[in-house]
Amino acid sequence: MRVPLRPWLLGLRPRLLAALLLTSAVTLAVAALALLSPLEERLRTDGESTVLTALGTVRPELAEIEVQPHSDRLNEAEVRKAALVLRRRSQATLTILDSRLDVVYAGANPTQDVPDYFGQARRALRLGKAPVREVREDQLILAQRIAIAGRHYVLVLTKRLDYVASAVRVVRTAFLEAAGAGLLVALILGIGLATTLLRRLERLRDATRELERRGPEAVALPEDRARDEVGELTRAFAGMQARLGRQEAARRAFVATASHELRTPLTSLDAMLELLEDDLRAEPLDLTDARERAARAHEQARRLSRLAADLLDLSRLDAEVTLRSEPLELGELSRAVAAEFELTAAERGAHVNVKPPPRPCWAQADPGAVARIVRILLDNALRVAPAGSEVEVAVANGNGCARLSVHDDGPGVPVPERELIFERFQRGSTAGGRGGFGLGLAIGRELASRMDGTLELVNGDEGARFQLGLPGARDDE
Repeated sequence: MRVPLRPWLLGLRPRLLAALLLTSAVTLAVAALALLSPLEERLRTDGESTVLTALGTVRPELAEIEVQPHSDRLNEAEVRKAALVLRRRSQATLTILDSRLDVVYAGANPTQDVPDYFGQARRALRLGKAPVREVREDQLILAQRIAIAGRHYVLVLTKRLDYVASAVRVVRTAFLEAAGAGLLVALILGIGLATTLLRRLERLRDATRELERRGPEAVALPEDRARDEVGELTRAFAGMQARLGRQEAARRAFVATASHELRTPLTSLDAMLELLEDDLRAEPLDLTDARERAARAHEQARRLSRLAADLLDLSRLDAEVTLRSEPLELGELSRAVAAEFELTAAERGAHVNVKPPPRPCWAQADPGAVARIVRILLDNALRVAPAGSEVEVAVANGNGCARLSVHDDGPGVPVPERELIFERFQRGSTAGGRGGFGLGLAIGRELASRMDGTLELVNGDEGARFQLGLPGARDDE
């Protein structure tokens, strides 16, 4: 399939390559400006500095040269020795002129004519100790006046600087070659990096499209163990897919279980009402049986009401409705909720005992949510508590945490089920037919978590003891 040119140019690969090449080119251009531009001037300055340093070293020796009395000329051997030292240290040629600008010493050629240096030599005689410097056609000319045996002479040092241009050309050529190689390497690495990156992104894109088309459970995202942003993105998508899969499975289980749980009491209620209708039509009227049918129908209606309340609580939790956070006294709240279960406890032959705390136990939480959790715990405890037993409610605080526990003398909870019972629509095997819909403890734990608290089973061997932990509040609040 032919790819249109414009969409390809707007893609990520050419933009990555263009950005990488542009960055490399700008970096090399800045480096060239910073290196090559001042290089020639720096080399010339270094050459001049070398000559001045060498002259400063040799000048005392030149000043001590003696004048031959019979010829009135400088000692040739001493001059040649100083000139050799100067040339060895600075690669400069020494010429000495007297005050009339006659050549006294001209290096290896005593007859050398130096008319080109006369202007610099005159200025040096006038300036005194200050040297005269000039660069002419890649040649450094340095002239300075010096006193030898009470007479004024001019030292003229010349040094070829053509090596500067040669060195700059060599550096420029090497730099351009290195820049070309660097751009080529950057292009190759950019193509490889962009191709690898885009291949990973394309796999992720294809997988997400399949995820959208077929659902979270129908496709597996590609595994990417790289520790970079794309790897983190892939793992985040995989986590999202797993979470969506769990939510979809939970939704299906919720719908199936809720449908079943609704169907059972509705079917029973329909049967009870039908039998009640038959009893009311019978002659003579059987009031005893009718009352029994009405009581059972009432029980099923209450069961439907509890299920509706549980489903409403779940919908609020899933909608993340904001809970309040205010100080509340757990002892008073426990007594108030326990009073609601006096009739239920009496019907089942049990007793709810709220142990008073030694001092007020304050928690920072939502009063309605805490009361709902206590109702769930008391309802579960009274379901399994044997006749004549006692359900104990105790509150305590310490270490910045307020705790409320509910203990019953029922059959307890088997070890494999001690975490399972906190999941939605999961009931313990020891509850038998007396259990609810398997939503209470799930709702209680989620409510506790929303209040930065905990709900856990702390003892399931001798009966069951559930404990609610909440953030503590100060008494003065």
